[in-house]
Amino acid sequence: MDSTQPRVIRIESGVVRPSGSWIYVWIDVDEGSVACVGATGFDPELRAHIHLTSEDPDLGRVRATVPRYNERTFDVLAFGLPSDIDRSAAKAALLTELNARDLLESDARSVDIAAFISRIADAIEQRVRET
Repeated sequence: MDSTQPRVIRIESGVVRPSGSWIYVWIDVDEGSVACVGATGFDPELRAHIHLTSEDPDLGRVRATVPRYNERTFDVLAFGLPSDIDRSAAKAALLTELNARDLLESDARSVDIAAFISRIADAIEQRVRET
């Protein structure tokens, strides 16, 4: 990033409006396994911080779901997504691929099931609205 160009962070009605799109994985450095997969519109550093510090399990998912998270060492790999790729779809596709390659910790696999069920529910909702 050019340090002479400002980065604009939009705040509307007291809410930060994310300007990016990221998919990320938490890799346990010692185990060599993927502990968490996520997608966000916020900076990955901020999202990682929230994962570790928020007591709300929907926001602090690593804190809430990854066993011994505070005793382990992780590398978080973050990948910027083009604007035409849906974050949820990218996350679901990545989870499917990592699961097929047997790279997910058993606790992280349940997230894959949740994404699958969410897609089924989306299809049902779409069908109901069409009738």
